[in-house]
Amino acid sequence: MKFYKPEQLKAGMRLAKQIYNKQGVLLYERGLVLTEQIIASVQKFGLLGVMILEPAEPLPPFSAEEQEFEQLQTTYMFRLRDSLIAISKGQQPADLPTLVSDIYNRFGTLNHPIAFSQMIRSNEDYNYKHAVCTAILSAMLSHALHLSAETTTNLITAALLADFGYLYVPKEIMSKPEEELSSVDLLSIEQYRTKAFRLFKQDTNPFGLSEITFTILAEFLQVPRKEDPKLNTVGFHMQTKILMVADKYDRMTAMQLNYQPVTPVQALRHLQQSPVLYDASVVDALSSAIAFLPIGQCVELSAQRRGMIISETPGDQFHPRVLDFETNTIYDLSSPKLRGVIEITDLMSSMDQRYPFDEQSIRHFIPDVPLQNTTRRFRMRLEKARKRKALKQSRISAAQNS
Repeated sequence: MKFYKPEQLKAGMRLAKQIYNKQGVLLYERGLVLTEQIIASVQKFGLLGVMILEPAEPLPPFSAEEQEFEQLQTTYMFRLRDSLIAISKGQQPADLPTLVSDIYNRFGTLNHPIAFSQMIRSNEDYNYKHAVCTAILSAMLSHALHLSAETTTNLITAALLADFGYLYVPKEIMSKPEEELSSVDLLSIEQYRTKAFRLFKQDTNPFGLSEITFTILAEFLQVPRKEDPKLNTVGFHMQTKILMVADKYDRMTAMQLNYQPVTPVQALRHLQQSPVLYDASVVDALSSAIAFLPIGQCVELSAQRRGMIISETPGDQFHPRVLDFETNTIYDLSSPKLRGVIEITDLMSSMDQRYPFDEQSIRHFIPDVPLQNTTRRFRMRLEKARKRKALKQSRISAAQNS
């Protein structure tokens, strides 16, 4: 699948991601073939773009959990928007505590990795959706790091409020690519974010925020947006370190106005290679909280190979069993013999060679228990026959020599 801006859409293209309205009601189903009328409707939404299936790409699997996740993102986004509008007017964000509690109960107690699928975003809702996704990621990472419910709740609150200031930044600045921002633009952004932080009024605290939430926000807002290898996070609270990882991961993998999103694997590699900026324990938690490589995922392998994941390795999702498309060979990447020889380098960037495999189809590549036992007995018979032949040959040679 590929990202297309609204003006690049053409009739006949197929949607790879569903489109919902603010109530979470499905408007356009994934796999839908675009018509001129649908394209005109999508363009009116003000979306940054949509994900489109390639011509030869089948519709990828989509679980009930993934569908619920997308719907929740949409409804959370509009609830957050209402809360931030209330704060900007000096009013109580009545739904904010409930929203925080809902995110914690749904994502702060998960004991299994989930497919963190990114939603379509527009200029109007980007900051809200980013805040929601950052809060969800923060909840998941906090649970993986065994933080308390109270600590996690404070962090979720900070994540939802952290980018409040971006809502005040002029559009002409926000629409610029990062490399084109002048020192004046960067100063302006910093000033707007600081001004927004002051709207929370720490001295009187009219919105009932905890002291640790204020601390997380203050630490996070002091982190320069431009990465600098000289910077470190040693003095930050763990919650702030979690927020930094969640914020960066979402920004890298979500569609933006001026940038193509990177794959989840690329984003994770970037975080792993920047230990000065991003706490290694938090990045490790991220790698276990998200299902980066589910069964059926097509991947790029080293040595210019391509393949598909057919089974997982418990506790090590980055070294699964993979079917090589070219040679039809199954590689167990958890084997020490293959470490450093064959590795997953990324998700498959072009899906033209992808085939729809369900779990039943995948079983054709994995022998069941009876077949494994039969194969084992056959190998044992071959080994015994080889030993008998070697012993016989040895006796013949001994007799000739005598």
